[in-house]
Amino acid sequence: MTIAYDQSIAGDAETGRASTIERHIAQEKARARRKRMTNRLLAAGFGMFVLFLWWLFSALGLIHRLIIPPPGEVLSAFFRVASASYFWPNVMVTLSEIAAGFALGLASGVVFGVSVAMFESVRATIYPYLVALQAPPKIVLAPIFVTWFGFDEASKIAMAVVMSFFPMFLNTLTGLASVEPNAVKLMRSLTASRWQTFRYLLLPNALPTMMAGVKLCWTLAVLGVVVGEFVGASAGIGYLIHAFNFQLDISGVFVLILLLSIFTLVVYQLIENLEKKIIFWSGM
Repeated sequence: MTIAYDQSIAGDAETGRASTIERHIAQEKARARRKRMTNRLLAAGFGMFVLFLWWLFSALGLIHRLIIPPPGEVLSAFFRVASASYFWPNVMVTLSEIAAGFALGLASGVVFGVSVAMFESVRATIYPYLVALQAPPKIVLAPIFVTWFGFDEASKIAMAVVMSFFPMFLNTLTGLASVEPNAVKLMRSLTASRWQTFRYLLLPNALPTMMAGVKLCWTLAVLGVVVGEFVGASAGIGYLIHAFNFQLDISGVFVLILLLSIFTLVVYQLIENLEKKIIFWSGM
């Protein structure tokens, strides 16, 4: 009888602890949802405030329409540009260049970063040259790439790769090199191979830093493509921006800049969501 009574008390205590944990988890999830909603409302409110100031200053004539056109003109220009036959072909050209440049810059940055971090001979051989290549401003390479690869997509992809490579390379190298040395010694004492040490210790430790490099790599790939299209191109969003600016179609320029910014922001947010899925242990 006493044993059964003690078991009943233990079971009740265990149930109480489980319900307490569940309530705590539910409270934390609710708090996280409220925080996300608050942040979104703050961002939306700030955007509306900036839009109101833009409209107010334009209505009062404080800003010339050739400098910053009124919101109404930009909205009408959006429908004009989006319905034009030349718009979508140029958009697809830029998107394909960005995708190719981002993928190549990301892949090459990871490959070189892992190689330099894992092999001392590779680090001694190529690391000084990779750092030296970052000294000149990347924009000076755009005319050279146009000379080498022509006015087609290849020169813009090359510009995007050059712009996005080094942040991914450096973040990969930094993440892999930031592992606690005693943890590496422990893996060696457990007779772990180089691949096992990389897979189970180095890579999980480096992933947060690498994902930060992916986001920076993405924004710089977009910048590299647009800069390349400014310098020399026969198609693309950067080409349209340059043409509209030459025609003093500033509202059309604003439309293209805003669309490019929104696209970049959307993909950036998707990368952040992917980061939360991959690095689920970081508590982001």
